[in-house]
Amino acid sequence: MPGSFAEDRYRFMPQALRPAPAQLACEYALTLARDPQAYQPEPEFKARGRYADALGEALLINLQGLVEKVAGCALLPCYSYLRIYQRGAVLPRHLDRPSCEISTTLTLGFNADAPWPIGVERDGVPASVVLGVGDMLVYKGAQVVHWRERFEGEWWVQVFLHYVAAAGPYAEFRYDGRERLGPFDAARDAKRKLLPPIPQAADPCPCLSGQPYGACHGAKP
Repeated sequence: MPGSFAEDRYRFMPQALRPAPAQLACEYALTLARDPQAYQPEPEFKARGRYADALGEALLINLQGLVEKVAGCALLPCYSYLRIYQRGAVLPRHLDRPSCEISTTLTLGFNADAPWPIGVERDGVPASVVLGVGDMLVYKGAQVVHWRERFEGEWWVQVFLHYVAAAGPYAEFRYDGRERLGPFDAARDAKRKLLPPIPQAADPCPCLSGQPYGACHGAKP
């Protein structure tokens, strides 16, 4: 039996989104990809991503109550990120920045012979989580190391929803430094508040262990 979210720092949520709306969201993401300007190329992951898409932001709001029940506290929405992975995609081991204090990753659809698991690590113990269509993983993005090995399918559509605790130390990152949720003009928004980057090896680990990131959650297996 899984422990509490506070202890494990991640929780599997089957069918957080029912099959029909998940399929609709997937078709939307794939149709949008016909516009070559809609997604930002991410060659390092073999993927394409879209920050603060209208659909993603709507899911961010719609699923907030469910995520609050898992997290056990009131949350503030930060941002959503829609991503389409391609064959050969790899997600390196990493921690997220403070705007991803409470994160979710939700599968919208895929074309692959087998599910593509997500690796998570708690206190040095790795685990593999398989997310089917509509399944969601809620996790503490700045504390739980997560990754994905090489993807062998044709495509995989995922949306990430990020929150911070309303009464927590990162509440100032509400809306991810933006004035509001929703799509925005990148040029106009270029002056938005700068956010902390993913920590480097010599930086203090975000888990507050007192150790450098490279010797704690950033250590390679």
